[in-house]
Amino acid sequence: MKLNLWHKKISIFVLAGIAYLVGQYFRGVWFLGSSIPNVCGHAEAGGVPFCNSPYLDTLGYPLIVLGQMLALVGIVMLFADERGWRRWLKFSLVYVPIATALTFWMYPTHSLLGAPVPITQGVYLFGYPYVFITLGIVLLSWIQAWRARRNRTSAAR
Repeated sequence: MKLNLWHKKISIFVLAGIAYLVGQYFRGVWFLGSSIPNVCGHAEAGGVPFCNSPYLDTLGYPLIVLGQMLALVGIVMLFADERGWRRWLKFSLVYVPIATALTFWMYPTHSLLGAPVPITQGVYLFGYPYVFITLGIVLLSWIQAWRARRNRTSAAR
């Protein structure tokens, strides 16, 4: 079964949604007082219940941010043509594993003042360039398509 370009583009939003929802699950705050099996370690401070999830900064927020970044990439990719899609896919197959490995290698760490820097910062560090490089790939494919059309019309005259 061959997927058309729109199905491929929609798959980015599906991945973004899955990452976001799994992140919300590991964040745990939606499960207070429910009988749903969850990762939330119920705690109270000053009589107010809150979720003391052990996965909050290790899985919850990073996956939420990843879902947001993928949604931004999906919005940009809505404007891509077939050539832009192929370039982006090749770029992603290289960038995503390297960014993931570097994020897990670099984070969590401690700042110069000794405060912990969560892995979420690594997702931001590699996520924003991913969005902007995707935008560059789409713009480059637009420019090349425009030049090709212009050259065809000028050669036909």
